[in-house]
Amino acid sequence: MDKPTEYLARPVAARATAPVAASAPRPRGDAAGSTVVLTGGGGFIGGHVRAALAGREVVLLGRRRPAALGSHERWARVDLAAGTPGALVTRSIEALDVPAGTALCHLAHDVGDPKQAVTMSLNLLAAVNTCPQITRVALVSTVSVYGPSHRGLVDETTACRPRSAYARSKLAAERPWLTALRADCELMVLRMGSVISARRPASYQPIFDALRRPLRAAALGSLRQGTPVSYVTAGNAAAAIQFALDTPQVARRATFNVVDDLGGANAALARANVNYAAMQDTVRALAGLPALWRFPLPVAAVDGAARVLRRPRPGQWYSSAALRAAGFCAPYTLADEIARIVDGHLPDRARAGSVEPGGDAPCGC
Repeated sequence: MDKPTEYLARPVAARATAPVAASAPRPRGDAAGSTVVLTGGGGFIGGHVRAALAGREVVLLGRRRPAALGSHERWARVDLAAGTPGALVTRSIEALDVPAGTALCHLAHDVGDPKQAVTMSLNLLAAVNTCPQITRVALVSTVSVYGPSHRGLVDETTACRPRSAYARSKLAAERPWLTALRADCELMVLRMGSVISARRPASYQPIFDALRRPLRAAALGSLRQGTPVSYVTAGNAAAAIQFALDTPQVARRATFNVVDDLGGANAALARANVNYAAMQDTVRALAGLPALWRFPLPVAAVDGAARVLRRPRPGQWYSSAALRAAGFCAPYTLADEIARIVDGHLPDRARAGSVEPGGDAPCGC
C-alpha cells in the first residue's frame, strides 16, 4: 500500500489528536517581512492571500503561471503531485533559493482526486523537511474534518469523524504534517469554515436562494433548520492565514478553527451563522423582504435529513474562540459582506431590518 492510500485508509481518531496552541504568543522578531512560499495562489482564497501579503516577496508554486504577477511576486513551476516519494518536488523547492526564515502556506488541494491531494501534501512535506530555510508552515484545512455527527460546540479538541471523500482527504493531508514535520519548523493548521465573498457568487448559494429563489430557499430552510452555515469572509480567511504565517505561538504545533462567530457584536448574525434558516431570515430582513414560510418539520426529521445528506446535524456549531484567544482579531465583519451581496443583487432596494453594516470591525476578544 502506497503512502497516500495508507493515510486515506487509516481509521479516524476516536478523540482529537491535533494539538491546540496555548493562548499567549511568543515575541515574533522580524518574520512579518519574511518571504512566503505559497501553493494554490491562483485560486479563490489564494487571490485574497496574495493581496494580504502585498509588499512582501511571495513565491508562487504551481503547474500554471498565473495570469498576472505583482512586483513582489515570482512564479516557480512545480508539480506537487510529481515524483515518488516527492524527489522532484524536493529538488524544485531546494532550487528556489529562499532566505532563512521563509514561511510556507499550503492552500493547493485536488478536490476531484483525494489520493492525489494527499500525495501533494506528502511531497511538499518531504521537501520542507530538507529545506531548513523554511521555518514556519501554515496548512489550510476545513472544519469538515470533524464530520456531521456531532451535537453542540465543535472546537479543536472535538474528535474528527469525516464522512465525505473531501473531508477524509483533508484530514489525511493534515496528519503527516502534524506527525512528521521536522521539529524545528513551526506548524499552524487552519480549519476553515465556508469561505464567502461578494465577488464569488458560488460561495454564497444560501444567500442567493434567500434573495432570488424563495421556493427553493423555503424548502432548504425547512430541511436544514438549526444546522450551521459557518461562514468566514474571504478577507478574514486571508487575515487568519497571514496571522498564522507571522505570529509564533507557545506550541510549535497548533490547530485552529476559522469561522466568523461574532458573539455579542451582532446577535442576529451570531445566530444566523449557526442556523441555516436564521441566516435566510437575516438576509431577507436586511433586504427588506418578508420572512419565508417553512414546513414545520419535527427536529427528528431534520436530523434524519442531515444524516442522509451527510451534513452537520441541527445544533452543531463551530467555535473560533481559541484563535481569538491566541491574538487574532478579524479585520472584517460578516455583516458588511452580506450587505455587499444584498446590494449587488438588489441595488435599488433600501436595506432594512436589525442588521446594521459598517462601523468598526469587532475583535471578538
